[in-house]
Amino acid sequence: MSWMEDYSAIREDIHTGYIYEAIEAILYLRAHEEIPAEEQWRFSEMMGACCGALADTEGAIAAYFEAATEDKYLRSQREHFSNYLYLCHAVPNLTPKELKAQFDMYATLYRHEEPLAAREDVQHERLRIGVLAPNFLGSSSALFYESLLHGLTKDYDVHAYSLSDRTDGFTESLQGGGVNYHVLANISIEEQAERIRADEIDVLIDLGGHTEGGLTLMVLARRPAPVQISAIGWFATTGVPFMDGFVTDDVLSPAGTEEFYTEELMRLPHAFQFTPDEAMRASTTAERPADAPVTFGVLQNFMKINEESLKVWGQILKKVPKAQLILQDAAVDSPLRVTTILEMIEGLKLPAKRIFVRTGKRDYLKDYGDIDIALDTFPYAGGASTATALYMGVPVISLRSEMHSSRLGASMLSAAGHAEWIAEDARAYERLAVEMAENIDAVRANRAALRTDLEASALMDEKAYLKAFSAEIERMWEKYGDFKR
Repeated sequence: MSWMEDYSAIREDIHTGYIYEAIEAILYLRAHEEIPAEEQWRFSEMMGACCGALADTEGAIAAYFEAATEDKYLRSQREHFSNYLYLCHAVPNLTPKELKAQFDMYATLYRHEEPLAAREDVQHERLRIGVLAPNFLGSSSALFYESLLHGLTKDYDVHAYSLSDRTDGFTESLQGGGVNYHVLANISIEEQAERIRADEIDVLIDLGGHTEGGLTLMVLARRPAPVQISAIGWFATTGVPFMDGFVTDDVLSPAGTEEFYTEELMRLPHAFQFTPDEAMRASTTAERPADAPVTFGVLQNFMKINEESLKVWGQILKKVPKAQLILQDAAVDSPLRVTTILEMIEGLKLPAKRIFVRTGKRDYLKDYGDIDIALDTFPYAGGASTATALYMGVPVISLRSEMHSSRLGASMLSAAGHAEWIAEDARAYERLAVEMAENIDAVRANRAALRTDLEASALMDEKAYLKAFSAEIERMWEKYGDFKR
């Protein structure tokens, strides 16, 4: 077999779930086959996919960085680098300055990008707002932009641009809710940008950032709109010069952090507004049995779990001897990922008999009934997982550090009115968990009230959020727009 035939066989192994076999084949080929230097990136890319399937974050980071530096094709090189940047947020002890240097490196991939020609002077009675996303499927991000998109239609002409032709119930709700919906799938990046330009969009809001390989950024690089803003779907700077604004708040981006962003900071009172989906609204906050052991829970993507967080959770279990810990993947139903986490637990000599590792589930909401206290991941904190836990009556303890991504949970808790559950370091995080466990009767008695309080909080205040968001859009248009109304 030629190396290309081997490559195709490995891709099929990955597609069908034979991950260990794929890794073994990649390592063998690299050791024994003469793979052209200009094609090595293909095998690094596959190794990144394999590591992702195993929730091996460090391995995936290394593989995607190799792919980005080896690749000869600019588009796929950008994709690899975006995957790398996304995962870097899960690396413990990485400083904002160090991470900013990686974003600066990514920006060099656009140094020769030519924007579209400046548009002719156009005037609209109402601003035309475009919203660009890899897709508009029901997702964790959709929980934070659904009401915004519908709300903006009151004062603006709103256009949603999807880079995918996939649809679901959420997509259909957008199409029937006053939003002009467009599919930009199966055409070139140039054509995607031209389509947006043809609609005379004034302000283009990006919901993708570096997710999905940074595909939306490739369109935005062509400058299809005079004002371009990053919001909601991405949680840090994009690192590129063609984004004008970044929607945030004082918790996520406190004073003095401006140097770590290439965008102008658009600070709202709260960066996010949470809208539960139909399944959440139909659910109830389950009561916990009085005699059940105190149960901590982490319902998050296993890629966010690292040895540092596991050590801290182990210390909590040590200080609460009869407590249990549930780790449940929020991303995929994969026994392979479970195996990875179990190996980490064994290697750290944690009390495995009190730690239960579970695969992801579609009907995960009822699993919050098994949990008394949610422990946020760090340094990559939970956004949707934090809001969802609160809505299901489960308090969340979050560790806030210097990184923007580590402040997502803190932002949610602040907007929800529970800043007292934010820890500034690992010791404080442990202390909060132990104190809450010692008062477990009160915690359990407050489950239903927690949802009620959340519904009345700033985190679910649609009107206030829409007003603040619209005011920032108007400010950015006044500053960067190409004509005055």
